[in-house]
Amino acid sequence: MFVQVHAGGLSPIKIEGVRGAQIAERLRAIDADSAFEVYLIGLIPVDDPAAAMQAITAAHATSRLRHDWFLPTIDLLAYVQSDAQTSLQELLAQARPDHVPDHAVDIDEIAEFLGVSTSTVRRMVKAGEIPHLRMGKALRFVPAEVLAALQRR
Repeated sequence: MFVQVHAGGLSPIKIEGVRGAQIAERLRAIDADSAFEVYLIGLIPVDDPAAAMQAITAAHATSRLRHDWFLPTIDLLAYVQSDAQTSLQELLAQARPDHVPDHAVDIDEIAEFLGVSTSTVRRMVKAGEIPHLRMGKALRFVPAEVLAALQRR
């Protein structure tokens, strides 16, 4: 998986080899450790995530910052765009028809649905990145509209 933390400008990209069931858990952990917005920007389905991660990080070794974090070079961004965003879009499309509630949900439900913290959802609302309804102090979200907005980004 490819994760980018948006701190303004071109932010570093984290490359991790994780199995499908672990993606949401890892995103939550990265989000909890970050002071900035965390975005899943790409996925590549493979049988051996650790081996794939080693190959990808070796190919982009010259842009390594530290550990699994890399500079967003043109080569790395092109790789993510050409090879990893299609799989992410397909996953979102598969999830949408049957698994997306068509009614408004509260902030806890949308955070769980997206696999992020409520703090991240609040930051996304404040930045105008996701559509929402404000009912007094309470926020409500229509998951299909939120997914569509995230996919357009």
